Parts: sequence; C-alpha cells; structure tokens
Amino acid sequence: MSDKEKQRPFERYLEIMEVIAASHDGLRLIDIASVTGLPKPTIHRLVQALVEADVVETDGERGRNFTVAPRLWRLLYLALNRESVANYALIVCAQAAAQLNETCYIARLGTNEIRIIARSVPEKGYRLHVTPGEIPPPHAAAAAKSILAFQNEALLPRYYPKSLARLTEFTKTDLAACLAELETVRSQKFAICDKEIDEFVMAYAVPIELPNAGVLFSIGVTGPVTRLLQHTVDHYVEALHVAGDRFSEMLQTTEDLLPR
Repeated sequence: MSDKEKQRPFERYLEIMEVIAASHDGLRLIDIASVTGLPKPTIHRLVQALVEADVVETDGERGRNFTVAPRLWRLLYLALNRESVANYALIVCAQAAAQLNETCYIARLGTNEIRIIARSVPEKGYRLHVTPGEIPPPHAAAAAKSILAFQNEALLPRYYPKSLARLTEFTKTDLAACLAELETVRSQKFAICDKEIDEFVMAYAVPIELPNAGVLFSIGVTGPVTRLLQHTVDHYVEALHVAGDRFSEMLQTTEDLLPR
C-alpha cells in the first residue's frame, strides 16, 4: 500500500475537494487520480461519496467532469469574515434606506436562527424590531421568511420553535400554514410581514441570491403600515432586489471578506 493510500480518509476527501476547487473547468476521474496519485478505483469511490454529500457535482457531460457543488460554495460564503460582511451590508442598507426613505436591514442565515446583521434608519425611519444582532421570529418576520423559503426543507425544523408565539392577532401560529407561506415566497421572490409582529407595522423582504450557493441573506424594508401602503409592493420589492444584487456582488469581489 502506498503512502497516499495510507492517508486518513478525511484527508483524502479534503485533497480531492481542493484539487477540484482549484480547477476552473472541472476534472475527470483520471485527472484527479493523476494529480493526487491515488488509484482510479479509490478516486471513483471517494468522489462518489462527495457527490452524494452535495459538495462535488458533475457538469452534465456524461458525468465526466467534476466541479464544486452548491453545498461547498455555501460553506465558503458562511465562513466569510462576519465583521466585514456586516460593514458592507450597512453600506447597502444605507443606500436602500436613502432611496426608499424607510428603515432597511439585512439578515443572515445562522445555525438555527436568522439574525439581523445591519440596519440603516433615515430621519423618519422605524427602528423597532430591526436592531443588529436581533433574531426575528421565523414565523412572522419577512426577513426570516425570505431566507427560509429557499433552504432545504429537511433543515427547516431547526429554525422553528416547538411553539410559535402569537405576537398579534395576525400572526400565524400553525407550522403547516407557515411552511405553506414559504411556497408563496419562493414563487414570488419576496416576503411580507403584514402586522404579524406589531399591528401597526409591516415589512417587505427579498432573498439575496449568491452564485452557486443559493440564499444565505435577505434585505428588507420596514415602517408603519399607513406609510408603506402609500406605495405599491413593486415600489419596494424592485428596489430591494437591486440592493440585494449589489450586496451579492460585493461578497463575490471583496478580498476583505476572506476568513481570517
């Protein structure tokens, strides 16, 4: 048995992931075997396990080329420097708040919660319920709904408490109803909190798409019901999507965001 074959299995998995990640065009099994020095049957077995774990995928050409899969991209984005991410989120929130003249905020997916990471409040903005560091209720907050709607359904239970608190008479407290609402959010690509946290307040939020990684963030706007209803839903949603795209571009191009 060669020294390569004596490596611990996890080390071999990591080596294969590194080799594939370093290739821009994907690699065939024979190429991975050549670079790593491992036998092709061993490579085939290890790569198949990585495919099943959704960290490596084929390019569709008869499964010949292997590339980095969405799950690995998600891991990379989740490992970005949190302080720098929050700083860039604040820049985007400030621009959106100035445009909409309402409080804007960005939320982030956590281990078992959604958390507000940045907020900008214009002169007449509304501050309550959107403080950085706050964990918005997953069954009521637009920011949470617009992230959870795009997660693997098998993972959703970890984000919902066993008992859903009734915050106002408009709050959904039935989990099935909450999950059904997520289907609507996925379809329309925005979520609404309509007096579900405070009977005088509403909010809109949209998912922020990250290339190859899906949705890990959302951006929202909140304010008094009477004021937000002065404009159409599209007025807010279109502006939020533009701001979300700007934030996504920042995460893709800024070296300051790399893990430290």
